Amino acid sequence: MRLKPHWVIGPGIYLAYAGWVAAAWAFFGIDYASLGTSANLLRGVILPLGLAALALCIFNGLAQWWPQTTREPRMHAPMYQLALALPMCAFIALNIQGADWASMGLQHALVLAGAMLLVGFCEEMVHRGILLVCLRHALGSEAWVWFWSSALFGLMHASNAFFGLGAAALLQVVLAFCAGTALYLLRRLTGSLWVAMLFHALWDFSSLAHALGHATQSGAAVAALGATYLSAFVVLVLVLRKRPEVVINTYDPS
Repeated sequence: MRLKPHWVIGPGIYLAYAGWVAAAWAFFGIDYASLGTSANLLRGVILPLGLAALALCIFNGLAQWWPQTTREPRMHAPMYQLALALPMCAFIALNIQGADWASMGLQHALVLAGAMLLVGFCEEMVHRGILLVCLRHALGSEAWVWFWSSALFGLMHASNAFFGLGAAALLQVVLAFCAGTALYLLRRLTGSLWVAMLFHALWDFSSLAHALGHATQSGAAVAALGATYLSAFVVLVLVLRKRPEVVINTYDPS
């Protein structure tokens, strides 16, 4: 039986997901600074997010929301896609190049990859999938859909302040809002949430892999990061001006 989108469902799943992850981190005593270790990735990411991914899949199946949450009409704007994807790919590549793979080892790298794939799936399904679908049915403007889906994505990172990040979590909230904008645009431009999931997973994988080596970001990586956020907001303005309507029926499989 198909479940009709309602504004309560999206925020409800968002709060349940954020609360579940925070509870798991508190239970296992996860510290943000040491999240990238194999033990913490298994306890703090793979276990709770594996269960969350299963729950999200069951919900989508029962509600029959897979088409709505994962697909929508693609925007034929190749220049917009390149302007957004190129700096993101550059940042990912530079992080991977600068990571200390020798000291990490293959097993640790595989655990990290699996964990980040789960992060990409769960966080995108919650924010740019289920939440976005519900917001589109509740709000009268796609601009508000972008803002609230990205703002709640950023706000979810505020809980890291209680897991060792402290006041720096405020900066992470702002940066996550910017990253959420880029990921929102990837969905709209490509018509696929799976693309946003893949970029999200690669972004986090490369960032954590680089951080594990305790190396400082290169000037080129910082420039690519800044270019990603700048291009995201430029493309956002162009996209919202070109397609300002609310996309309610995001995909019709018939």
